[in-house]
Amino acid sequence: MSNVLDGVSGSVGRLTKWLQMGLVVAAVTGCASQNHYGGNNVGAMPGAAAVGPEISSFLDNATPGTIGAFPKSPWGSNVSVIVNERYFAGSGRLCAHLDVSRSIGAQDVSQAKVACLVEGQGWYSQRLVTQVLTGPSNP
Repeated sequence: MSNVLDGVSGSVGRLTKWLQMGLVVAAVTGCASQNHYGGNNVGAMPGAAAVGPEISSFLDNATPGTIGAFPKSPWGSNVSVIVNERYFAGSGRLCAHLDVSRSIGAQDVSQAKVACLVEGQGWYSQRLVTQVLTGPSNP
């Protein structure tokens, strides 16, 4: 009788381990299939601004080192944009590091920016998280 109980308890133990493993796999798969970073929701990019159709078209095709000049932009008038690097962010979005420069009087001012593609909505730009704010920030 003890051999029968040992066999049953061993089967239950193996079944329990398989069920636990199945739950872990289901949990990991569920987390991976849901985009906790906001997916294509622009609201997940605080302070993001649409770059407009002309710059979006430029960024769609730009490779590192590509330079574009734009009379209007979210960064001011008559800017030059240099694409430095394209990468996939943790959110899964395609992003690009940019150098944006414009002339103010006799001085050229350059800022590092990041722009990310929001599928079906175009490219959105925001300051780099490592960029120091000089004024109050909006939550």
